[in-house]
Amino acid sequence: MEIKTYGLNAVRTAEPQESGDFPTSGLEELCRTYKNSGEFIEEEPTITPEECDQVDDPIFELVEKGKKYVKFSIFDYSPETLKALKGGTVLDGKWYEPTSVEEITKAVEIETKTGLKFQFPKARIIAKFNAKLVKNGLSLLEVIVRPLSPAPNKPSVIIGK
Repeated sequence: MEIKTYGLNAVRTAEPQESGDFPTSGLEELCRTYKNSGEFIEEEPTITPEECDQVDDPIFELVEKGKKYVKFSIFDYSPETLKALKGGTVLDGKWYEPTSVEEITKAVEIETKTGLKFQFPKARIIAKFNAKLVKNGLSLLEVIVRPLSPAPNKPSVIIGK
């Protein structure tokens, strides 16, 4: 059965499970995304050829998987969203930046318009400001979700309905 998908419907997060499984409950919407900013990228694998003096072709190749990440932009600068994406504290309705980089690790689910889900049982969330203060556009935050190994012998990426 062929599955086609498009668009980005929702980004949800929950606390990662120690077992490395994707959580079956507790998912909450993280944020709305800026139009057409979402992408799931897999970098080229690293290939290291092992060679010998007697032949020109490699005798063996070591292959490492390419790193994967999801990238999207958001426009919500609410203190709660900033805290969820960058850490820090919220006090009296204001967001205060942390004094050092906080590691934010969550289980992340990206759902497309067709209901296909990209699930990451454990992922690091990194957000950076891209605030163009212009009259005809929104100030954005760029968000990167990097899948991590959730537990020994558990996959870092699960795709399906």
